[in-house]
Amino acid sequence: MRRYETIFILRPDQGEPQIKESIKRYSAIVAQGGGEMVENEEWGSRELAYRIKGERRGYYVRIDYLSDGAVMNELERNLKLSDTVLRYLSVLVDLNADAAKVREEIATRNQRIAEARAAAEARAAAFAAQQAERERQRDDTPDAPEEIMGEADPTAIDPDGGGEPN
Repeated sequence: MRRYETIFILRPDQGEPQIKESIKRYSAIVAQGGGEMVENEEWGSRELAYRIKGERRGYYVRIDYLSDGAVMNELERNLKLSDTVLRYLSVLVDLNADAAKVREEIATRNQRIAEARAAAEARAAAFAAQQAERERQRDDTPDAPEEIMGEADPTAIDPDGGGEPN
């Protein structure tokens, strides 16, 4: 089977239930045509680069599936007819794809992403702890040595800046 990826943008003014229903409907079109859904990813509401059908924002969705060309054509036909879809784009990812291999690749990718996030969070926590330690040390350190602070007599210096005592 061929592996396709379709990204479409939905109108953001729909409620969450209508958006979920639309995504299920397009996933069902793939399943009814004999295709197999590999991944369904919602990117959420984002600002568009330019207005599309009068909208400045859109709800982005990416679906990854295995099917033949007829299923992809049927999905695109339904996307084209829907008033809630602002734009769509389908791309042939792989001409001969194996479902098990594709799922394994996606699981590996998701694991790498999770590990990268955990490492980034650990680095951020270490950095925050280091900054807190520096701030605590800065608060403990006086701004000037005590001998200068204790010996200075503000009345002994000429206010004009001459530095000679009165």
